[in-house]
Amino acid sequence: MTTGLPPSSEDGTLLAPSLHSTRLTDLRDRVQDVTVVHEIEPRRGRPDGTVAVAGLGALNLVVVRYGAQVTVDAFPTRNRFALTVPLGPMWVSAPEVTGKVLTSGFALAGDAHTVMRPDPHAGALVLSTRMSRVEEHLGTLLGRAPSTALRFLPPNAPAAGPAALLDSAWRTACLALADARAPLGPSVLRALEDQLLTAILLGLPHTSSPELLDGPADEPADVVERARTWLEEHHAEPVTVTDLARAAGLGPRQLQAHFRRRLGTTPTALLRDIRLGSAHRALLGADRTVAEIAHSCGFTHLSRFAQEYRARFGELPSETAHRRRPV
Repeated sequence: MTTGLPPSSEDGTLLAPSLHSTRLTDLRDRVQDVTVVHEIEPRRGRPDGTVAVAGLGALNLVVVRYGAQVTVDAFPTRNRFALTVPLGPMWVSAPEVTGKVLTSGFALAGDAHTVMRPDPHAGALVLSTRMSRVEEHLGTLLGRAPSTALRFLPPNAPAAGPAALLDSAWRTACLALADARAPLGPSVLRALEDQLLTAILLGLPHTSSPELLDGPADEPADVVERARTWLEEHHAEPVTVTDLARAAGLGPRQLQAHFRRRLGTTPTALLRDIRLGSAHRALLGADRTVAEIAHSCGFTHLSRFAQEYRARFGELPSETAHRRRPV
Protein backbone atom coordinates (compact mmCIF):
# COMPACT_ATOMS: atom_id res chain seq x y z
CA MET A 1 0.00 0.00 0.00
CA THR A 2 1.18 3.47 -0.82
CA THR A 3 1.36 5.62 2.28
CA GLY A 4 0.73 9.30 2.75
CA LEU A 5 -2.08 11.53 1.61
CA PRO A 6 -1.84 13.06 -1.84
CA PRO A 7 -0.57 16.61 -1.29
CA SER A 8 -2.63 19.72 -1.71
CA SER A 9 -1.26 23.09 -2.78
CA GLU A 10 -1.24 24.39 0.79
CA ASP A 11 0.24 22.25 3.53
CA GLY A 12 0.41 18.69 2.21
CA THR A 13 -2.86 17.73 3.92
CA LEU A 14 -6.10 17.03 2.10
CA LEU A 15 -8.25 17.94 5.10
CA ALA A 16 -7.79 21.41 6.52
CA PRO A 17 -6.51 21.10 10.14
CA SER A 18 -9.07 22.07 12.77
CA LEU A 19 -6.42 22.14 15.52
CA HIS A 20 -2.71 22.99 15.72
CA SER A 21 -1.09 22.51 19.11
CA THR A 22 2.19 21.76 20.88
CA ARG A 23 0.31 20.06 23.73
CA LEU A 24 -0.26 16.33 23.43
CA THR A 25 -3.29 16.55 25.68
CA ASP A 26 -4.96 18.98 23.24
CA LEU A 27 -4.28 16.67 20.31
CA ARG A 28 -5.45 13.62 22.25
CA ASP A 29 -8.70 15.25 23.37
CA ARG A 30 -9.59 16.45 19.87
CA VAL A 31 -9.05 13.00 18.36
CA GLN A 32 -10.71 11.25 21.30
CA ASP A 33 -13.84 13.38 20.93
CA VAL A 34 -14.68 11.69 17.64
CA THR A 35 -12.90 8.30 17.82
CA VAL A 36 -12.03 6.15 20.84
CA VAL A 37 -10.44 6.57 24.29
CA HIS A 38 -6.63 6.58 24.22
CA GLU A 39 -3.56 7.98 25.96
CA ILE A 40 -0.39 9.48 24.47
CA GLU A 41 3.11 9.27 25.93
CA PRO A 42 6.00 11.39 24.55
CA ARG A 43 9.12 9.53 23.43
CA ARG A 44 11.40 11.98 21.64
CA GLY A 45 11.17 15.51 20.25
CA ARG A 46 8.87 18.44 20.96
CA PRO A 47 5.26 17.97 19.82
CA ASP A 48 4.01 20.29 17.09
CA GLY A 49 0.90 18.56 15.81
CA THR A 50 -2.27 19.03 13.82
CA VAL A 51 -5.67 17.37 13.76
CA ALA A 52 -8.13 17.48 10.85
CA VAL A 53 -11.67 16.16 11.31
CA ALA A 54 -14.53 15.47 8.89
CA GLY A 55 -17.89 13.74 9.20
CA LEU A 56 -19.35 11.34 6.63
CA GLY A 57 -22.78 10.41 7.95
CA ALA A 58 -22.18 8.20 10.97
CA LEU A 59 -18.46 7.92 10.17
CA ASN A 60 -15.85 10.26 11.65
CA LEU A 61 -12.66 10.74 9.65
CA VAL A 62 -9.55 12.13 11.40
CA VAL A 63 -6.01 12.85 10.21
CA VAL A 64 -3.57 13.40 13.09
CA ARG A 65 0.12 14.28 13.09
CA TYR A 66 2.04 14.75 16.33
CA GLY A 67 5.31 16.28 15.06
CA ALA A 68 7.26 14.20 17.59
CA GLN A 69 7.82 10.54 18.44
CA VAL A 70 5.00 9.35 20.70
CA THR A 71 3.35 6.15 21.86
CA VAL A 72 -0.43 5.95 21.50
CA ASP A 73 -2.24 3.48 23.76
CA ALA A 74 -5.77 2.89 22.44
CA PHE A 75 -8.13 1.35 24.97
CA PRO A 76 -10.48 -1.54 23.99
CA THR A 77 -13.04 -0.09 21.58
CA ARG A 78 -15.98 -2.10 23.04
CA ASN A 79 -19.14 -0.89 21.25
CA ARG A 80 -17.25 1.33 18.79
CA PHE A 81 -15.28 0.54 15.68
CA ALA A 82 -12.00 2.26 14.85
CA LEU A 83 -9.78 1.79 11.82
CA THR A 84 -6.24 3.16 11.85
CA VAL A 85 -4.46 3.75 8.54
CA PRO A 86 -0.72 4.48 8.94
CA LEU A 87 0.34 7.31 6.64
CA GLY A 88 3.92 6.27 7.30
CA PRO A 89 5.48 3.13 8.86
CA MET A 90 3.84 2.47 12.24
CA TRP A 91 5.05 0.15 15.00
CA VAL A 92 2.05 -1.73 16.42
CA SER A 93 1.53 -4.10 19.33
CA ALA A 94 -1.89 -5.74 19.72
CA PRO A 95 -3.36 -9.22 20.20
CA GLU A 96 -1.56 -11.56 17.74
CA VAL A 97 0.47 -8.60 16.44
CA THR A 98 3.61 -8.20 18.57
CA GLY A 99 5.90 -5.31 17.75
CA LYS A 100 5.31 -5.30 13.98
CA VAL A 101 5.70 -2.36 11.63
CA LEU A 102 2.49 -1.93 9.61
CA THR A 103 1.81 0.23 6.58
CA SER A 104 -1.76 -0.96 5.87
CA GLY A 105 -4.99 -0.14 7.69
CA PHE A 106 -6.03 -2.27 10.66
CA ALA A 107 -8.91 -2.36 13.15
CA LEU A 108 -8.23 -1.50 16.78
CA ALA A 109 -8.93 -4.38 19.16
CA GLY A 110 -12.40 -4.45 20.70
CA ASP A 111 -11.41 -6.20 23.92
CA ALA A 112 -7.71 -5.35 24.39
CA HIS A 113 -5.30 -2.43 24.19
CA THR A 114 -3.63 -1.51 20.89
CA VAL A 115 -0.29 0.27 21.25
CA MET A 116 1.04 2.30 18.29
CA ARG A 117 4.01 4.49 17.43
CA PRO A 118 2.99 6.56 14.40
CA ASP A 119 5.41 8.35 12.12
CA PRO A 120 5.86 11.80 13.74
CA HIS A 121 5.34 13.76 10.53
CA ALA A 122 3.27 11.49 8.25
CA GLY A 123 0.86 10.65 11.06
CA ALA A 124 -2.23 8.48 10.70
CA LEU A 125 -5.78 8.50 9.49
CA VAL A 126 -8.49 7.17 11.80
CA LEU A 127 -12.05 6.19 10.84
CA SER A 128 -14.50 5.61 13.66
CA THR A 129 -18.21 4.89 14.11
CA ARG A 130 -20.59 2.86 16.23
CA MET A 131 -20.09 -0.88 15.90
CA SER A 132 -23.84 -1.18 15.34
CA ARG A 133 -23.49 0.93 12.17
CA VAL A 134 -20.85 -1.47 10.80
CA GLU A 135 -23.08 -4.45 11.70
CA GLU A 136 -26.03 -2.82 9.95
CA HIS A 137 -24.00 -2.37 6.77
CA LEU A 138 -22.75 -5.96 6.98
CA GLY A 139 -26.37 -7.11 6.99
CA THR A 140 -26.97 -5.01 3.89
CA LEU A 141 -24.06 -6.62 2.05
CA LEU A 142 -25.07 -10.13 3.09
CA GLY A 143 -28.78 -9.57 2.52
CA ARG A 144 -29.47 -11.14 5.92
CA ALA A 145 -28.22 -11.16 9.48
CA PRO A 146 -24.69 -12.65 9.82
CA SER A 147 -24.49 -16.12 11.33
CA THR A 148 -21.91 -15.03 13.94
CA ALA A 149 -21.25 -11.88 15.94
CA LEU A 150 -19.05 -9.44 14.05
CA ARG A 151 -15.50 -9.29 15.38
CA PHE A 152 -12.51 -7.89 13.51
CA LEU A 153 -9.43 -10.11 13.31
CA PRO A 154 -5.65 -9.40 13.27
CA PRO A 155 -4.35 -8.03 9.95
CA ASN A 156 -2.61 -11.31 9.05
CA ALA A 157 -5.98 -13.13 8.77
CA PRO A 158 -7.66 -13.47 5.31
CA ALA A 159 -10.18 -10.84 4.22
CA ALA A 160 -13.05 -11.12 1.74
CA GLY A 161 -11.40 -8.71 -0.70
CA PRO A 162 -8.07 -7.03 -1.44
CA ALA A 163 -6.68 -4.42 0.96
CA ALA A 164 -6.44 -2.01 -2.00
CA LEU A 165 -10.21 -1.52 -1.78
CA LEU A 166 -9.81 0.18 1.58
CA ASP A 167 -6.91 2.32 0.40
CA SER A 168 -8.91 3.49 -2.63
CA ALA A 169 -12.04 4.22 -0.58
CA TRP A 170 -10.47 6.48 2.05
CA ARG A 171 -8.47 8.35 -0.58
CA THR A 172 -11.63 8.94 -2.61
CA ALA A 173 -13.40 10.28 0.49
CA CYS A 174 -10.52 12.63 1.31
CA LEU A 175 -10.36 13.93 -2.25
CA ALA A 176 -14.11 14.54 -2.32
CA LEU A 177 -13.94 16.47 0.96
CA ALA A 178 -10.93 18.50 -0.16
CA ASP A 179 -12.31 19.37 -3.59
CA ALA A 180 -15.79 20.38 -2.39
CA ARG A 181 -16.46 24.07 -3.00
CA ALA A 182 -19.56 23.91 -0.78
CA PRO A 183 -20.77 21.54 1.94
CA LEU A 184 -21.45 18.10 0.46
CA GLY A 185 -25.12 17.15 0.20
CA PRO A 186 -26.67 14.26 2.17
CA SER A 187 -26.72 11.95 -0.87
CA VAL A 188 -22.98 12.42 -1.49
CA LEU A 189 -22.13 11.99 2.19
CA ARG A 190 -24.25 8.84 2.35
CA ALA A 191 -22.60 7.42 -0.77
CA LEU A 192 -19.11 8.07 0.63
CA GLU A 193 -20.09 6.56 3.98
CA ASP A 194 -21.47 3.43 2.30
CA GLN A 195 -18.38 3.14 0.11
CA LEU A 196 -16.07 3.32 3.13
CA LEU A 197 -18.12 0.83 5.16
CA THR A 198 -18.16 -1.59 2.22
CA ALA A 199 -14.38 -1.24 1.79
CA ILE A 200 -13.85 -1.80 5.52
CA LEU A 201 -15.91 -4.99 5.52
CA LEU A 202 -14.28 -6.33 2.35
CA GLY A 203 -10.72 -5.13 2.95
CA LEU A 204 -10.32 -6.02 6.65
CA PRO A 205 -10.48 -9.59 8.04
CA HIS A 206 -13.36 -10.37 10.40
CA THR A 207 -15.57 -13.24 11.50
CA SER A 208 -18.04 -12.74 8.62
CA SER A 209 -15.44 -12.54 5.83
CA PRO A 210 -16.19 -16.14 4.68
CA GLU A 211 -19.89 -15.30 4.41
CA LEU A 212 -19.13 -12.27 2.24
CA LEU A 213 -17.12 -14.55 -0.05
CA ASP A 214 -19.94 -17.09 -0.32
CA GLY A 215 -22.80 -14.60 -0.67
CA PRO A 216 -26.34 -15.11 0.65
CA ALA A 217 -27.56 -18.67 1.05
CA ASP A 218 -30.95 -17.91 -0.49
CA GLU A 219 -32.67 -15.04 -2.29
CA PRO A 220 -36.38 -14.14 -1.91
CA ALA A 221 -38.37 -14.75 -5.09
CA ASP A 222 -40.35 -11.53 -4.69
CA VAL A 223 -37.34 -9.27 -4.16
CA VAL A 224 -37.87 -7.25 -7.37
CA GLU A 225 -41.53 -6.60 -6.63
CA ARG A 226 -40.71 -5.63 -3.06
CA ALA A 227 -38.04 -3.26 -4.33
CA ARG A 228 -40.42 -1.76 -6.89
CA THR A 229 -43.07 -1.14 -4.22
CA TRP A 230 -40.52 0.50 -1.94
CA LEU A 231 -39.34 2.78 -4.76
CA GLU A 232 -42.93 3.80 -5.51
CA GLU A 233 -43.29 4.89 -1.88
CA HIS A 234 -39.90 6.59 -1.52
CA HIS A 235 -39.03 7.86 -5.02
CA ALA A 236 -39.26 11.53 -3.93
CA GLU A 237 -36.43 10.99 -1.41
CA PRO A 238 -32.62 10.99 -2.10
CA VAL A 239 -32.55 7.20 -2.59
CA THR A 240 -29.36 5.17 -3.11
CA VAL A 241 -28.97 1.59 -4.32
CA THR A 242 -27.81 0.70 -0.80
CA ASP A 243 -31.05 2.10 0.64
CA LEU A 244 -33.07 -0.01 -1.79
CA ALA A 245 -31.01 -3.13 -1.12
CA ARG A 246 -31.52 -2.70 2.62
CA ALA A 247 -35.28 -2.38 2.11
CA ALA A 248 -35.35 -5.45 -0.14
CA GLY A 249 -33.28 -7.55 2.25
CA LEU A 250 -30.41 -8.23 -0.15
CA GLY A 251 -26.92 -6.97 -0.79
CA PRO A 252 -26.51 -4.33 -3.52
CA ARG A 253 -24.79 -6.74 -5.92
CA GLN A 254 -27.46 -9.41 -5.48
CA LEU A 255 -30.22 -6.83 -5.96
CA GLN A 256 -28.69 -5.55 -9.19
CA ALA A 257 -28.31 -9.12 -10.46
CA HIS A 258 -32.02 -9.74 -9.79
CA PHE A 259 -32.96 -6.58 -11.69
CA ARG A 260 -30.81 -7.49 -14.69
CA ARG A 261 -32.13 -11.05 -14.79
CA ARG A 262 -35.83 -10.30 -14.26
CA LEU A 263 -36.32 -6.81 -15.70
CA GLY A 264 -33.34 -6.33 -17.96
CA THR A 265 -32.63 -3.00 -16.28
CA THR A 266 -31.01 -1.51 -13.18
CA PRO A 267 -32.49 -0.17 -9.93
CA THR A 268 -31.35 3.33 -10.91
CA ALA A 269 -33.14 3.12 -14.27
CA LEU A 270 -36.34 1.91 -12.60
CA LEU A 271 -36.17 4.75 -10.08
CA ARG A 272 -35.81 7.26 -12.93
CA ASP A 273 -38.83 5.75 -14.74
CA ILE A 274 -40.95 5.90 -11.58
CA ARG A 275 -39.98 9.53 -10.99
CA LEU A 276 -40.71 10.49 -14.60
CA GLY A 277 -44.11 8.77 -14.50
CA SER A 278 -44.98 10.56 -11.27
CA ALA A 279 -43.91 13.91 -12.75
CA HIS A 280 -45.96 13.28 -15.91
CA ARG A 281 -49.12 12.63 -13.91
CA ALA A 282 -48.50 15.66 -11.72
CA LEU A 283 -47.94 17.95 -14.71
CA LEU A 284 -51.27 16.92 -16.18
CA GLY A 285 -53.27 17.17 -13.01
CA ALA A 286 -51.72 19.65 -10.55
CA ASP A 287 -51.66 23.44 -10.61
CA ARG A 288 -47.98 23.78 -9.72
CA THR A 289 -44.87 24.99 -11.51
CA VAL A 290 -42.60 22.61 -13.39
CA ALA A 291 -39.83 23.23 -10.85
CA GLU A 292 -42.09 22.42 -7.90
CA ILE A 293 -43.24 19.19 -9.50
CA ALA A 294 -39.72 18.14 -10.49
CA HIS A 295 -38.42 18.61 -6.95
CA SER A 296 -41.44 16.86 -5.42
CA CYS A 297 -40.71 13.81 -7.61
CA GLY A 298 -37.06 13.55 -6.57
CA PHE A 299 -35.31 15.47 -9.35
CA THR A 300 -32.65 17.94 -8.22
CA HIS A 301 -31.39 19.20 -11.62
CA LEU A 302 -34.08 20.87 -13.71
CA SER A 303 -32.15 20.77 -16.98
CA ARG A 304 -31.45 17.06 -16.62
CA PHE A 305 -35.08 16.47 -15.68
CA ALA A 306 -36.23 18.26 -18.83
CA GLN A 307 -33.87 16.20 -21.03
CA GLU A 308 -34.94 12.88 -19.51
CA TYR A 309 -38.60 13.88 -19.62
CA ARG A 310 -38.43 14.79 -23.31
CA ALA A 311 -36.63 11.54 -24.13
CA ARG A 312 -39.39 9.59 -22.37
CA PHE A 313 -42.53 11.50 -23.42
CA GLY A 314 -41.47 13.30 -26.60
CA GLU A 315 -42.12 16.79 -25.26
CA LEU A 316 -40.81 19.20 -22.64
CA PRO A 317 -42.40 19.30 -19.18
CA SER A 318 -43.65 22.84 -19.89
CA GLU A 319 -45.49 21.56 -22.98
CA THR A 320 -47.21 18.89 -20.91
CA ALA A 321 -48.17 21.52 -18.33
CA HIS A 322 -49.90 23.59 -21.05
CA ARG A 323 -52.24 20.67 -21.70
CA ARG A 324 -53.09 20.51 -18.00
CA ARG A 325 -56.64 19.53 -17.14
CA PRO A 326 -58.69 22.22 -15.36
CA VAL A 327 -58.44 21.93 -11.59
